[in-house]
Amino acid sequence: MKLASPLSRGRIVGLAISIALTFAALDGQVVAQQSASRIDREFIRETVESLASVVNREYFDPRVGARVGASLRQWLSQGRYADAETLESLAGMLTRDLLATTQDKHLAVTVVPDASPGPAPSQAPDASRELGARRANFGIQRVEILAGNVGYLNVTAFYRPEEARDAISAAMRTLRYTDALILDMRSNGGGSPDTASLLASYLFDAADLPLFEIIPRSGNAGRRYATESPGLPERNEKRPVYVLTAERTFSAGEGFAFILQERRRAEVVGERTAGAANPGRRYPVSVRLEVTVPNGQVRTAVTGRNWEGAGVIPDVRVPGSDALRVGHIRALRDLLKQAPGGPWHDTLKRHLDALERQDRR
Repeated sequence: MKLASPLSRGRIVGLAISIALTFAALDGQVVAQQSASRIDREFIRETVESLASVVNREYFDPRVGARVGASLRQWLSQGRYADAETLESLAGMLTRDLLATTQDKHLAVTVVPDASPGPAPSQAPDASRELGARRANFGIQRVEILAGNVGYLNVTAFYRPEEARDAISAAMRTLRYTDALILDMRSNGGGSPDTASLLASYLFDAADLPLFEIIPRSGNAGRRYATESPGLPERNEKRPVYVLTAERTFSAGEGFAFILQERRRAEVVGERTAGAANPGRRYPVSVRLEVTVPNGQVRTAVTGRNWEGAGVIPDVRVPGSDALRVGHIRALRDLLKQAPGGPWHDTLKRHLDALERQDRR
């Protein structure tokens, strides 16, 4: 057996020490990360007090905000949150209480990502967000012309207008010659009300048509949202429109369906939506927790109502998984009624019969 030289033994010992120190450092990071999410009673007290103050000060309905603040302080004094051991558990408990008290699905406490020192991110947050938005094609996920010249557009989110305008414009140019239009909001989690108004602008001929406004906490005149002015080139008020919804359709995705339904511009097909209307912003309540507080109330231009709590009630209630097929069937039926006898009428009838046979299986 060949023995290691003194120099080799020294290198081996040094390597062993280096490895040991590396594992010790990693263990220390793991422990630090684990302890970072653990909380004590003083942290809980300060967080709940801060949350109560923010909701009381910022919630769009001052009476509800004051009631929530008082309830949080009462529950704190009763030890309701004493068993929370981590940031995540405390955020979950507070969010459940906020929802139970207000039924407002926008009002929620979330954990802020840890900003402790570590490897530098490969991309700045803004660049990373832009890349994610591009990969999502700014919410425009699928554009297709279905059988019978029925256009289909799947919109999963409303990104900011400066981000999404080109993608929406390209989609609507592709669909401009279709005879009916299906707009799929089943996976739409909301986003910019400006972009929801932008998409709606393609469905009305009138420019600057009032759609809704967001009234601030003060109750003074709020921000007004309307169709684009001047009117968009591909706008078309005459073709029938069908909006697909699901239980997970949220916020601006619901609002898009609600406003079109209220103006009798579209038929809504699918499931009752989540019922989250009033928009807000994020406020810090501790170093690692923040709360989204609705600080404005949506009022539509036609009735002054919104979909908060109730959600959007479909005109045709079917499971979300069936909504596209049912919407396509209803579009073909409407087109068939308008089509004069002849080859195209026969083509529409053939497509409709094929879908209805699937529906009966």
